[in-house]
Amino acid sequence: MIISCGNKENPVQIRRNAKKSAALRKFSAVLTAVILLLSAYPASAEEKVLPPREEDPFQGSAGLPADTEGTGFPMLTEEQFAVDDLPEQYLEETVRAGRVEKVRYIVSDGDKEVKSVTVYLPVGYDEGDAQYNVLYILHAASGSTKNYLDPDRKTPFQCLLDNMIADGKLNPLIVVAASYYPTEGFTQFLPLAKQVEVTAAFPRELVEDVIPAVESKYRTYAVSADPEDIRASRDHRAIAGFSLGGVTTWYVFLRQMQAFRWFLPISEASWADDEGGTSGIFDSNISAQVLYNAVREQGFGKDDFRLYVATGTEDEAFDVSTSQMVSLLEYADMFKPGDNTSCSMMIGGTHTLQAVYTYLYHILPALFADP
Repeated sequence: MIISCGNKENPVQIRRNAKKSAALRKFSAVLTAVILLLSAYPASAEEKVLPPREEDPFQGSAGLPADTEGTGFPMLTEEQFAVDDLPEQYLEETVRAGRVEKVRYIVSDGDKEVKSVTVYLPVGYDEGDAQYNVLYILHAASGSTKNYLDPDRKTPFQCLLDNMIADGKLNPLIVVAASYYPTEGFTQFLPLAKQVEVTAAFPRELVEDVIPAVESKYRTYAVSADPEDIRASRDHRAIAGFSLGGVTTWYVFLRQMQAFRWFLPISEASWADDEGGTSGIFDSNISAQVLYNAVREQGFGKDDFRLYVATGTEDEAFDVSTSQMVSLLEYADMFKPGDNTSCSMMIGGTHTLQAVYTYLYHILPALFADP
């Protein structure tokens, strides 16, 4: 096991209090422990039958070097980033900037709460009749949509979008910053049980309330806000999230693949154990199995999604993220490196928005390529 199970009520604090070693030594230790665990983990009689696992999911995989700095351990990542890979000027304002505005919607479930999302429209949106791909992005715990987009100021993330589009590194797209918190403006840190409740509930709200409100207002590939048209346009829709937003992104993957093809969970693993609990945090075999089963149960397969996972060697979520990917990639009939699953690691990357900007700078251009 990668992290201690002694205090299941606060896994974030467990990770923060864990003593960190040098990045590559730590990475090697993670892989060693997880691979040993995988070889010893007993199969439960109640588990669903899974396909045969490859003995070594890394050796010979496209784009995956077999060794990390001569350590003798397989490399988890397709691509490595450094903390200074993002040009500083890309987080500064540019002359031709997109515009940001709010869209309100009513949560159809529960108390009919009125909430809003913040929408980025690229330069040129008002000058034609083109359709646009859409990226939905989710904040971390204690954060808000303003971490990404704010109608009252140009955020670093908006500047990143503006500069990448201006330089031709990114095709113009619509970006929607949303919040999984049930109340507008809520920013408090929640206990674990409540975190699970709100993140697991949000995928329904996202697909049934947020997407219809946004994509009936703007020119996207959804012909209408009807469920069948949302499903028909899933190739043109992506979901990304950082930290607790990454957890929510995994829940969208688990429950709403009908609406999305592209998934970018950053700096956090899936928590789900298929029983409404969080044992997936502590056992990567459980979370991997639940993710594998979820794709099949939703009626999809390996050709129906593209998964990008990113974390940093100094990120507090490094252990759980990397151990889950080791387990996930063993199911090669569903998750194939260099094909539908990409893993990115930032050497020295921390659990910060600055790291998220670097991941997005590298990953966003790959979105919405021909499926």
